[in-house]
Amino acid sequence: MKARSPWFRRAGRYAAGFLAALSAMAMAFPAFAEGSRTVEYDNLRQLLLEGNLNLQQANDSYESSKKNYQELMEQMREEQDYMKFLAEKYEDTEEEAAYRSSAAVLGAQAARLSKQLEAMNRQTRTLSLEENTDSYTMAAQGVMGSYYQMALNVAASEKSAQAAEASYQATVKKQSAGMATAAEVSEAAGRMERERNLLASYRQQEGKLRFQLLSMLGLPDDGSVTIGAVPEPDLAAVDAINYDEDKVKAINNNSQVQSVRHSRAGSTTEINRKSAQETEAVGNAEAEFLAVYQQLQAARLEYQAAQDAYGSARISYDSLQRKQQAGMLSQTEFLEGEAAWLEALAKRGSAAVNLKQALEDYHWTVKGTEGIRQ
Repeated sequence: MKARSPWFRRAGRYAAGFLAALSAMAMAFPAFAEGSRTVEYDNLRQLLLEGNLNLQQANDSYESSKKNYQELMEQMREEQDYMKFLAEKYEDTEEEAAYRSSAAVLGAQAARLSKQLEAMNRQTRTLSLEENTDSYTMAAQGVMGSYYQMALNVAASEKSAQAAEASYQATVKKQSAGMATAAEVSEAAGRMERERNLLASYRQQEGKLRFQLLSMLGLPDDGSVTIGAVPEPDLAAVDAINYDEDKVKAINNNSQVQSVRHSRAGSTTEINRKSAQETEAVGNAEAEFLAVYQQLQAARLEYQAAQDAYGSARISYDSLQRKQQAGMLSQTEFLEGEAAWLEALAKRGSAAVNLKQALEDYHWTVKGTEGIRQ
């Protein structure tokens, strides 16, 4: 018997450690709201101002924010690594792509937190309430986007698990009638178990991201809060972007460029040093702007591809429904078709979130708010 991988032994510890970090986050952002409430993407900033004590106590928020982001980033990296391990374990199976997708969602969020920390560590002064609010708003947008992506994965995975169970039950009945072998039953049982495990993993990640978002907003995770959908990306805004104009704005609004330009220089040596520092800062700002612009364009292409696939899936799903109404499909066939449709829906939704966040990152960069960028 093969030795169990250390990742299996560490999985429980990772989950416990992640929840411990989130509990610390909850202490920093205690819940204040009671009763039913809905979290909307466009209202995140106001919710942060109402419920986040670190923003209400702006002078103390800098170090505590760094500590919270550091802990969450490390735990998300560990969760991402575990999802990668599961993808390798289930290599060449249907589950591999799903685990890799989950790892990508967690990795994107960890990368945004890492960028946030890098920006915080470069700060040479205490952030204002406005700057702190910008910082937390960017973080909340990223977490809400990741949560929404995971919720879509849960919906698709639930249907896949139902289809796998129906397939297993049908195979067992066939075996009883002498129409299926024990090997076929075993294969169907294995698929059902894998789908159930994948669903459990998605639900776990969804719950963690939900708790993280509500903790940041100072809201309780007790079932009284509903998290709304992430709005569709503004394609017109993406297509109307003026690269040259926005690059100038991004450079002029970049905090490092402003810091150098506002520094004093009296002697010739100081003037020359300041000039060199400004050249370097401008170059870095240009590189940062180019990176977020390229990410935005890549997200636009990804979204279009997902939209095209979604259109094809919609046609197939409409055909599936007509066949079901005509009594031409078994329960298993119908559930598998529904699962394929929901998977396409989830991929389109995930691509929409990626484009939405890429556009947000672009706008934050032009504004000059250094922080969560991919």
